[in-house]
Amino acid sequence: MVRVHPVSEIVSQVGEGPLWHYQTSSVFWVDIPGKVIHSAELRTGKSSSIKTPMMVSAVALAQDNTLIAATQSGFAKISLDGKNLSKIEEFLTSDMRMNDGKVDPAGRFWAGSLALDFEKNRGSLYVLEKDSTRSTAIEKLTLSNGMGWSPDERYFYFIDSIPGTLFRYNFDCLSGTISNKTVLVEFDPKRGIPDGLCITRDGLILIALWDGGRLELYEPSGKKLEEFVLPVKRPTSCCFAGDDFSTLIVTTASEDIDCTLEPLAGRILALSDTALSGLPTYRYG
Repeated sequence: MVRVHPVSEIVSQVGEGPLWHYQTSSVFWVDIPGKVIHSAELRTGKSSSIKTPMMVSAVALAQDNTLIAATQSGFAKISLDGKNLSKIEEFLTSDMRMNDGKVDPAGRFWAGSLALDFEKNRGSLYVLEKDSTRSTAIEKLTLSNGMGWSPDERYFYFIDSIPGTLFRYNFDCLSGTISNKTVLVEFDPKRGIPDGLCITRDGLILIALWDGGRLELYEPSGKKLEEFVLPVKRPTSCCFAGDDFSTLIVTTASEDIDCTLEPLAGRILALSDTALSGLPTYRYG
């Protein structure tokens, strides 16, 4: 039986983008509207927080042990202690913000955008190259969200939460380009909105369902294998953590939730005994 327990006492309004930092045995995550980057030691739950002057929607580790961040207006670099923040590029208008982001196998940082009012087709998926130049991988998105790469680096998986679709692309690691767009899964919005995702060691796809109260597990073909029901309505994303990457971390939201009825809403959850495991996180640069 799968066991679920909270990692930290911190309650996030919209916890997102979990990231395993093996050097400190800690999980990093962001609270987007709270303008905070949190971290917690996996074993002890000891937590710390970094207040940021703008919304940060995703962070990834860089080779120099700093954090690369997708922010309200673009990209930035932040020290692990939060004392140094330097903007790399600001390119979004004030009525937009960045959302989920991850590093690809070659060290590029991919992150997408959305309009604050969720206006259709205004979002894009951007790629921050290792030399800090930016390109656009996908245009005309509504809510750019979860992404990941197959362990053999052949495929890129990507979610546009509105309309609620998981796509698969062929991925060229050398050039960082994608092609051959394929619809893998179209989700029923009555059963939840696909949000963040992560990839298992053997190439399966785990997806968090906002307002769905669960994770869903898929084969690379799009065949659904399993559901993991959670004690929260709004899981947002997931990643693997621990020495052997067998602990599944799930970020959650407390936004518009009655926490007296749902006491774990907004907490960081650790799932054990899932029979799944992941791989080390790629680093920017």
